[in-house]
Amino acid sequence: MDNIDKVWDKLLKITNNLENMEAKIINIGTVETGMWTLLKCKYGCSNYGKSLGCPPYTPTADEMEKVLRCYDVGILLRTKDDMGTINKVVVDLEYFALDIEFFKAFALGAGRCKICERCNLSQCIHPKLHRPSMEACGIDVQTTAKNNGYNQMIGVENGEKFYYDYGLLLID
Repeated sequence: MDNIDKVWDKLLKITNNLENMEAKIINIGTVETGMWTLLKCKYGCSNYGKSLGCPPYTPTADEMEKVLRCYDVGILLRTKDDMGTINKVVVDLEYFALDIEFFKAFALGAGRCKICERCNLSQCIHPKLHRPSMEACGIDVQTTAKNNGYNQMIGVENGEKFYYDYGLLLID
């Protein structure tokens, strides 16, 4: 079994007990970036500048584009309205991937970091747990999801609207 299969098997074991989690191995060429994501953070989110996982502390779309060129493969995860779980799962997968010698593995979560009630902006006090979100790094999550067969960003269940949250493990 090669190493990507080991990561995939670990993901399946983690997600077997989690409802509403989906994942697939993707080609990193399907990941889109867009400068507009910064506008959504800067002018549409009350967390802008309040967390090291949010702009202006995260890579720009241009910087992220350069980072993405260092990878060929990723694992895209999707869940229903559960940023906390998806953030934990992608970080757990990153550490598992590192243990089996995927030294470039890096996790990107969803939404703002919620580990601390108030972020220590001078230095993260939980660097082993914290990762920036895809959107905070300039990734166009909606287009990336659509490029990989996930055509809905919003769903309805029992008459209630919910949002899909995405995480990405960069692996090579």
